[in-house]
Amino acid sequence: MGKGYMTDMFKQLEEISKKLDASLQKINEQSLIIYNLNLEIKKLNKIIQEKDEKITQLLEEIDRLKNKNNKNSSNSSKPSSTNMTTPKKKTGSNIYNYRIKSIKKSGGQYGHIGHSLNKETVEKLIEKKKVEVREFSHTIKGKASKENIIKYKLGIEIKPYVEKHVFRYEENAKDTLPKEFYTDVTYDNSIKALSIELGAYNVISYDRLTDFFNVITDGVIRISKGNLVNILYEFSHKCIPTLEILEKDILDSKYTYTDETGTKFNGKNMYVRNYSNENTVIYKAHKNKGHSPIQEDNILTRFCGGIMGDHDTTLQRYGIENYECNIHVGRYLEELIQNIKNITWATKLKEFIFRMNNTKKIAISFGLKKFDKDKIKEYEKEFDSLLELAKEENKLIKSSYYKEKANKLYRRLKKYKSNHLYFIKDFEVPFDNNLSEQDLRMFKTKTKISGGFRSMEAAKHYVNTLSIIKTSIKRGINPFESIKAIFNKQILFS
Repeated sequence: MGKGYMTDMFKQLEEISKKLDASLQKINEQSLIIYNLNLEIKKLNKIIQEKDEKITQLLEEIDRLKNKNNKNSSNSSKPSSTNMTTPKKKTGSNIYNYRIKSIKKSGGQYGHIGHSLNKETVEKLIEKKKVEVREFSHTIKGKASKENIIKYKLGIEIKPYVEKHVFRYEENAKDTLPKEFYTDVTYDNSIKALSIELGAYNVISYDRLTDFFNVITDGVIRISKGNLVNILYEFSHKCIPTLEILEKDILDSKYTYTDETGTKFNGKNMYVRNYSNENTVIYKAHKNKGHSPIQEDNILTRFCGGIMGDHDTTLQRYGIENYECNIHVGRYLEELIQNIKNITWATKLKEFIFRMNNTKKIAISFGLKKFDKDKIKEYEKEFDSLLELAKEENKLIKSSYYKEKANKLYRRLKKYKSNHLYFIKDFEVPFDNNLSEQDLRMFKTKTKISGGFRSMEAAKHYVNTLSIIKTSIKRGINPFESIKAIFNKQILFS
């Protein structure tokens, strides 16, 4: 081979080497570009992931807020008084409790004795000398007749009066000046009782109550807010012996209803718990929840019957049996029905629970005291099958917020199945805890009107007072008369 050939070969190799270098450089540049792009992709993926998480959080927050805004007495524990609008009723049934629709027309039924004024009622009041009669004579146009037309007007007149008590000293006398006469002028029990009735039960503020006495007596009675507070405290102390009798009535009951509601004292949270049966209610006020206040009350700690509550696990330590409120379960199921699509178990279970109760009512109307064992087993089997359906359908719920709500309710119903179904095993066992809700409603009203209590001491005196008033109403006793009797140092309900 010649020298020229070798030179050509080297030149070709140099060119190839240059091309390779250029290609490698290009590859390196592209690799760098690809690397940077991968970094950008990772950053973008991270941003996308964060945004997806944020979107999920926002969707869950929307679900939560939607759930909060859509809550009313039909799908939560909120009282009916908080409803902005009346919930739509389902055709043929009541959305709250699936009551069987009555065929009767609305309003008073034929033969029902109404509460409107009539001549017979007034004449009985006159006969019993319960009213003062003031007679007036009139002449009207028409033919002369031996018979007079008699019409009545019923009215009321508030007149302040003064009792003058004269005490004479005698050396051998045993009595001393009564405590109520330590001051020269005091208020008698009629004013005290009226202030308790209007202030404690009708929830009139002390300011308005002061104005009321001033206006209605033309300035004769100018009772101060401090006096009104003292009257409440006096009444509370005087009703303690009666409250002890009420406690005994609760302890002797086969079942007791209990619940608690939150209110305020001096801007801070506090709680009022009731202990109720059909004839009696006792209220207790505490700063906190849990076992400590219940033990302090010392009612459930001594109670040997069944306790009806709304899934308050604190109550599981007390009583011989614990019952779950099925009305509340119905509301929680209704919440799921309104907010989750494509699930059937909530609708079916709600209908089933209220159907059992309606069947129980029909059985009671025929004189039955319980279902037979086969019927109870049939109900339990259907209950279990609906819970299995719930387990499967809950897996399909897309919203994590409502999925957790549905699963939580499923777990509760499964774990406390027997507590929810006690009412079909013993017809005396209540279906719900509505009695407690009704007994506690007053405190929501008071919180709404007055904002709560100035102190825990005031709250405790108030709940003592309301225990007497509400128990009187339950027993068909005029609460005003009960208040006057307590002020006169009488012990009631014995």
